[in-house]
Amino acid sequence: MLVEVGACVRSGFCCKQSPCAFGAWDNIKKQCIHLSFSDNLACCDIYSEIIKDPTSIVSPAFGQGCCATLFNEERKSIIISQYGGVIPTVTVEF
Repeated sequence: MLVEVGACVRSGFCCKQSPCAFGAWDNIKKQCIHLSFSDNLACCDIYSEIIKDPTSIVSPAFGQGCCATLFNEERKSIIISQYGGVIPTVTVEF
């Protein structure tokens, strides 16, 4: 079944909560050690390695729907500045 969901807006919120199975926690920065930012958008420094793994379609599921809308203070400002105030969507298969 195909479902349209709110897309990841690259706030980095998820990676600041806990690392995915491919990451590791940085106790000093309080985020995944692979989280970085480019043009104020979150990036995963090992993205190109992770997507080679077939299980990555499920976790971390890059770009496949942002469920982290609560307590994500950066999300709204990114939607306004990067997407003209319109929440981007993606279609995912469940």
